[in-house]
Amino acid sequence: MRIQLLDNITGKWAMQWIVTWFICGVVALSAGFWLTTEHTTLDIFYLGVSFIGLVCVVSLSFRKNIMGNGFGMAATSGEVVVQATAGSVGLMLAPLFNFFTHVYGLFYWSKHTDPDGNMVPKSANKWVWLITATFMVIGLALFPTVNDLLASYGYAVVEDDNSKFLGFISFFWINVIAFVLSITAQAAMILRYSFNWWLWILSNFVWLTVNLMSGNYIFAIQTMVYQVNSFVGLYEWYRSEKNALEVQV
Repeated sequence: MRIQLLDNITGKWAMQWIVTWFICGVVALSAGFWLTTEHTTLDIFYLGVSFIGLVCVVSLSFRKNIMGNGFGMAATSGEVVVQATAGSVGLMLAPLFNFFTHVYGLFYWSKHTDPDGNMVPKSANKWVWLITATFMVIGLALFPTVNDLLASYGYAVVEDDNSKFLGFISFFWINVIAFVLSITAQAAMILRYSFNWWLWILSNFVWLTVNLMSGNYIFAIQTMVYQVNSFVGLYEWYRSEKNALEVQV
C-alpha cells in the first residue's frame, strides 16, 4: 500500500523532513534535559549522546551506511560511558552489543548498495521469522538466569525488587522484554531485514513504559521521537525493498 505523504517524506521531501524531525528532537530533548535533570556534567554528556543518537537513527531509517553505522558506533560508545559512570554496569551490555553490530554493519551494508550508495533492504522468509521468534523466546527464558549470574559478580542488568507499574506491570519483566526486543531488532536491522522496524516500534512502546516507570522523562521523550522515525523507517525500507525487486524483474 502506497501512502502519498510518506512517499513524499521518503522521497522529494526527505531532506526537509530530516531537518525538521531533527530540530524537533533537539528541542524536545533539550526541554526534557532542562526540566527533568540537575544539569550535571553527566546529564550534559548524555544529552550530547542523545543528539548523536538522533543523527544515527534517522540515517539508518534512510539506509545511509556511513552516517547510520558510524554515528551508531559513536552513540553506543557514549552510552557505554554513561552507564559505566552512573554505576549501571549491567546496562552496558546492550550498547556494547549494538556497538559491535554497527561495526559489522559498516562493512556488510557497503556490499549491498543501490546506485545511489544506499543500503538495499531484504525481505524475511518464514524461516527468518521463526529463527527470530525462537531467539526472543530463548532470550526471555534465559535472561533471569543470566541476570542472576551477572548479579553475583555485581553486574546485574536490572534488579528484581518486585516493584509494579500501575499496580500490575512488573518492573523487572518489562525491562527483560525491552532488553530482548531491542537487541533482536538491532540484529535484524544490521542484517538488512525490513521487518526490524516492526520490532523497533514494539520495542519503543515497551521502553516508553520502562522510562516512565523509572521517572527517566528525558529518555521517555527520546523514545517518542525515535518512534516517529521508526514509522518512517518502516515505510522507507519496505518501499526500497519493493523497488529493488522491481528492478531485478
